[in-house]
Amino acid sequence: MNITTFNHPEPEHKKTRIWPVFMPFMGCPSRCVYCSQNRQTGTGAKTLSEIYQAIKEEIPAFFAIKKRNPLELAFFGGTFTALPFEWQRKFIDLTAQHKKNGYITKVRCSTRPDCINEKDIALLKENGLDMIELGIQSFSAYTLKRSARNYAPETAVQACTAVRNAGLSLGIQLLPGLPGSKSGDFQHDINETIRLKPDAVRIYPCLTVKGTALEKLYKAGKYRPWSLAKTEKELSSALLDLWKNNIHVIRIGVASEEGLNENIIAGPVHPALGQSIRSRALYLYLFSRIKELGAGPEQIRIPRKYSGELWGHKGSLKESYATIGITPEIVRFSDEPSFKISCRPSS
Repeated sequence: MNITTFNHPEPEHKKTRIWPVFMPFMGCPSRCVYCSQNRQTGTGAKTLSEIYQAIKEEIPAFFAIKKRNPLELAFFGGTFTALPFEWQRKFIDLTAQHKKNGYITKVRCSTRPDCINEKDIALLKENGLDMIELGIQSFSAYTLKRSARNYAPETAVQACTAVRNAGLSLGIQLLPGLPGSKSGDFQHDINETIRLKPDAVRIYPCLTVKGTALEKLYKAGKYRPWSLAKTEKELSSALLDLWKNNIHVIRIGVASEEGLNENIIAGPVHPALGQSIRSRALYLYLFSRIKELGAGPEQIRIPRKYSGELWGHKGSLKESYATIGITPEIVRFSDEPSFKISCRPSS
């Protein structure tokens, strides 16, 4: 009997709770065709002073209630490095104080690739910033132009290098299914991302939201969003590629905030998109391991922690697994950390 033992392809990572600080549109030099941050975050307009005061007061109050593990703090929704620099320093100095008090372990911000000044981000690093997530969205020049991003792919690559040179961890955000994207573009985005070796990646399939320029393009018949089936196929393959290259994928799909779902007009909406794609990526991986063995499986041991992912959302992958000989009858869930496949020897 042929037996193979292996781990899940996802790289190990420490799970930490995030304290999100939403800054919708703040610092953004223009509005991209797909962007509707106020609906995505469920956050209305606040001033920088109000956001600063909230961080100053709410985090200590959160820890005063009871003993808690420290958090990571993340500035989302705007272009942090395009804020007036005195405000960038002020926010990072405040979070550094929270670090000193044991409330926060790390601080990250999201920004645009064309709003990176290497000298400035090096100063932010010195003052306590740990990671910059770059909203690259795509490495296709045509897609970036159609989406009103207004920078070239080379700018995105240079920004990644600048973040690394400043001693900061690098995150890359991708947005597949944008206007102008063609077959093969997303795989190119994944290949380029792997080449740049970020510490983390987020993938947000493009959604058409009310009040955006993308809504007008869609209603005029000038934009066709990705279907859910295409999204699941493309992203599951991409996720497995990223895992195999030891790249941590932080999130797939936007978080469902109050008021968002009813404002989505078109796009790959799914109640558990991230889980569905993780399940499909695991299926692709198990398929490849069985193919390597060259024989049908007699028994497969699955770590219990993946029992909720194996068969897909509402059992959607059971038929696919059956085609490669994996049925519920031969699956054993175990407290062992590794997978084990036992196959019949080929005749």
